Amino acid sequence: MRRETALLIGFLFITIGTAAGLWYMAMPNFRPLTFPTMQSGTIAVGPMRRERTLTAAQVKTLNDWLQSHTKGWGPLGQTPPSSGDAVMEMQVAPDGRQPGGPAVPYRITLWTGISAADWNNTVFVEERPGAVIRFHHYKDKDFDALRDLVNQYDYARSAFP
Repeated sequence: MRRETALLIGFLFITIGTAAGLWYMAMPNFRPLTFPTMQSGTIAVGPMRRERTLTAAQVKTLNDWLQSHTKGWGPLGQTPPSSGDAVMEMQVAPDGRQPGGPAVPYRITLWTGISAADWNNTVFVEERPGAVIRFHHYKDKDFDALRDLVNQYDYARSAFP
């Protein structure tokens, strides 16, 4: 085998091997998420975090929305500018592997306002404290169902900074 052929094969091996390794590490981020069924929860809205309990209809709306939006969630790679406009602390029904076990907490954070325009219509989900935070930015028509959950009751809104 000539020297040039060996160099070309080595170059191809290194470049294809590197690309394959990167795809192997990145593929888990491209799979659709599976959301558990939420059982109940509370929502804390606005800068003063006025908290209220979600009704059964609101929880059903959230479950339906989550089941229809499973693709496109990526890991959080940067720190958001604030703690969000609304935080939902949801309780997940115990799964079949832990009969009678405690409900698992699930946190969903929404950015709905004008305080950080780059983050508007963004949803963050955190399975449990310390888990990888996944987020997705949506268009207005996709985000409207969640915005309605936040806007059902009046709360103090901040103006432009």
